[in-house]
Amino acid sequence: MTLDDFRRAIAEPAIDFRPELRWWLAEGLHSDATLRREIEDAHRLGFGGMEFLAMDEGAIDHARYGWGSEEWVHDSQIVVEETTRRGMSVSFTSGTNWSNANLPTIDPDQQAAAQELDVVHETLSARQARSGPLPRIDLEAPIAETTLPGHRGTITQQHLVAVVAARVAGDGLLDAASVIDLTAEVDGEALEWTAPGGEGEWRLFAYWMHGTGQTASPSASVNYTVNYLDRDGVDAVIAYWDDVVLTPALRAEVARNPRAQMYMDSLELSTFGAGGMFWGFTVADEFRARRGYDIASWLPFLTRDAPFMAVSTVYHHEPADEADRVTVDKVRFDYVRTLTDLYIENMLRPFAAFLHEVGMTLRAEISYGLPFELTRPGPEVDGIETESLEFGAQIDAYRLMAGPAHLFGKQYSSETGATTRNHMLDHRFYDQIIATQLAAGITKTVLHGWASPAGAEGVTEWPGHEGMWPMFSERFDTRQPGSEFYPLWTAAIGRLQYALRRGRPRIDVGILRTDHFTDNLIGMALIGPNGERIPDEVAYGTMWMRDRENHWWQDLGMQDAGITYEFFDGSLLLRDDVSFDGDEVQPGGPGYRALVVYQSTLDADVAAHLLTWARRGLRLVIVDGARELESLMAGRHRTHELAASATPGLDGRDDELAAIMAELRRMPGVRVTAPSGVVAALDDLGAGGRARFVDDDPHVLTHLRQDGDLTVLYAYHFLYETAEPTTVGITLEGTGSTHRLDVWTGELRPHRGARRDGHRTVVELTLAPGEVAVVVLDRASDALDSAPPATTEVARAERWRLIVESWDAGEPEVLTEDRGLGYVSREVRPTTAVTRLDPGETELAPWSEIPAVGPDVSGVGEYTTTIFVPDVETGVRYVLDLGSTCGGLGSVRVGDGLARGFDTAHPVIDVSGDIRPGENAVTVRVGSSLNNRLRARGYYERVPDIGVQLTGEERTQNAVVREYGLVGPVLLLRED
Repeated sequence: MTLDDFRRAIAEPAIDFRPELRWWLAEGLHSDATLRREIEDAHRLGFGGMEFLAMDEGAIDHARYGWGSEEWVHDSQIVVEETTRRGMSVSFTSGTNWSNANLPTIDPDQQAAAQELDVVHETLSARQARSGPLPRIDLEAPIAETTLPGHRGTITQQHLVAVVAARVAGDGLLDAASVIDLTAEVDGEALEWTAPGGEGEWRLFAYWMHGTGQTASPSASVNYTVNYLDRDGVDAVIAYWDDVVLTPALRAEVARNPRAQMYMDSLELSTFGAGGMFWGFTVADEFRARRGYDIASWLPFLTRDAPFMAVSTVYHHEPADEADRVTVDKVRFDYVRTLTDLYIENMLRPFAAFLHEVGMTLRAEISYGLPFELTRPGPEVDGIETESLEFGAQIDAYRLMAGPAHLFGKQYSSETGATTRNHMLDHRFYDQIIATQLAAGITKTVLHGWASPAGAEGVTEWPGHEGMWPMFSERFDTRQPGSEFYPLWTAAIGRLQYALRRGRPRIDVGILRTDHFTDNLIGMALIGPNGERIPDEVAYGTMWMRDRENHWWQDLGMQDAGITYEFFDGSLLLRDDVSFDGDEVQPGGPGYRALVVYQSTLDADVAAHLLTWARRGLRLVIVDGARELESLMAGRHRTHELAASATPGLDGRDDELAAIMAELRRMPGVRVTAPSGVVAALDDLGAGGRARFVDDDPHVLTHLRQDGDLTVLYAYHFLYETAEPTTVGITLEGTGSTHRLDVWTGELRPHRGARRDGHRTVVELTLAPGEVAVVVLDRASDALDSAPPATTEVARAERWRLIVESWDAGEPEVLTEDRGLGYVSREVRPTTAVTRLDPGETELAPWSEIPAVGPDVSGVGEYTTTIFVPDVETGVRYVLDLGSTCGGLGSVRVGDGLARGFDTAHPVIDVSGDIRPGENAVTVRVGSSLNNRLRARGYYERVPDIGVQLTGEERTQNAVVREYGLVGPVLLLRED
């Protein structure tokens, strides 16, 4: 790609690069007119695609409108037709709602339904005999509450899997050496057995498999979660979609849409029994075949409680002897490794193959939430998705799955914008989430989300149908005052995503990391040490990564130096499609120039592979003493005192690993260090970073792409709640001309502040808190050194005429649809009444401080003034610095120029082409959130605070008055 090609394409980025939407439909209730209107609105506002799903709309007829009904199938056809007609992507979900793959054609007793391993036990004293039938699971007994979606349906069948006895050695402790597998002695379901003599009691465990019975709604009948581990589950999914959903008409539309996708969202699968283990009809046999030993005698150490996602796992029993704990940990690893194998082989791989046959691709939030290895499934899907909510929009969390995405050339996307603060937060908050994602190489933003204002009668109130409830969501739709400015905003995001999809990612370091219980509850860790509720915006803006605390790679030396890195499971290096060319790992992908090993366990085959590569020149850093997060809510971390000191599983290869690592540690291309010595080790190896900072800078994150002669540098001042800008020098490989992208206009101008340093180019950037910059180095053109510009104040605008368009509830519309099926569907569509408030001429201040506006108003403010410019110099850049818009999205128009958008963190607009000598009319329009109006209407008094609910306390949201509007100071500046 040439610079001219880049310039032409980025001026108006194609729809493929625009942000997309998660669309919550009110089941199949929406009329055809509503569906078409919503898609037209989304397209008009600049969104590139829609992922649609059914959400429970309360007291409507689910049999008529639920997922799988004729109405739902009909609506799906309309959605696909209308998105395809506009060139938008369209994504189905793998069942009703978002939480898992589920079907109406199975019941919990079938092999296609999700299964769990449950347990019941008897306690016997020494030498006590028992006989007769084994205790069965009481499937009608009350079950523990779950925080995950769905309920347990009716289960009638259970299958005995194993019977095991162990001596009790204390509270929660078992004597591992005493475990006896009694399964072979069971006759039918009866067992005669006498506990051995000696001290202590014995516990007899009977393990039964049965369906989880987890339901999913809304459905025209009852949907049950499918089996992710046995092939029966995916076969049932494929059969349903092939035979029922994908009608000839729908297949024809899918064939016309090159971006038709299936989306597998959160793995929110529940077990309800006492065992807490995901299971399947083939798990025990597959475990034996893959791991080389039986799992039965280890089951007492595998049962668990996991009240909310896999990270919350607490095992029921530990071995009493400390020496046995290492062995038990290895067995636990082998169990999860086996589950991951089956998830890949029996769900993702065959489902992706089917979808490809019908012209669709598979995008998925892989692994996290369940006890699956996080990154190994990455190669099996077409798109890897993460999310901002569960990971708290943390850079280290986004790095977790960046490794497989970049290694295998997968589209890396994020579900973006869900919080616990519905309608509360300013637009800047969401812009900062997107900016953080881009710094990790996420180049597809899927906003969470969109909902039609129209919904069912009796439950739909202004500002509109909630869709994803008022707890885990934000709305990026027409109910927002700021939606007027979405076309400018979506184009800006499109330019950023276009720039960061060019060519290949260039990542300096790959970090080998295996994770079976990923902490995906960071974004819900919002309770302080004294029980106080920490607002989402405070946690995101001032804690964790913005308080010098990254969660997994905790030493900040590489980040501060501008050395980029990401994570992946070491077994991915063993694949045939991963290569090392003597210098870089996967040169056609991320091109890692060094690898890091730090965890205390490492697979022996991976170590042997590293040894082979090290003999060919691989740069490897072995890090002892690294600390990483296990659970933020629990305050649990783990320190790896000695890297790669054991294999993770019970494979008997610890000695083999030790010999390999001893040789690796002696090799000339290998460095052994503590976390604080990694940067020095990389420098010593000649792998010090492709976009290295001249001086360490703790404020800036970068991401680098290379496309032929073009190097695209993305830089972001991520400490957006601080006050001071930072000036950073970034050294790029190669020389040439440098250009700065204005993401709001698409203009690519020469960058001022670049100099040659031998065969490198040093780019100097001054970034305000929260500001992003994109610089393009064109190595095909001559280098020109330039000094950074100096700015001079030309004029200051202090008095403004203000009109506020105040938004409130209007009269609702009732919409009806008669499709000739013997009934009429009715929707209610709330409307917005806009009242003009005229404070007259005013100094700039938040609306809450302006008496004619006040603290109860939300909407759009229009500010007008004139700026006198005595002379305009040709070839000089003029910018209008708005100071602050309280994080509100908006636009600026100078004279008869175009309306231009601006960065909500650093609202500075290039007005060089619009400014004229003399008086210049300036119009600034700024939107707000709906918080202040909804607060005044009592909306939040009915909205539960889910962040507090997770602690067991019931409390509604505490909404405070938010600052809105243009507050300045507004300066016209000249760059000299």
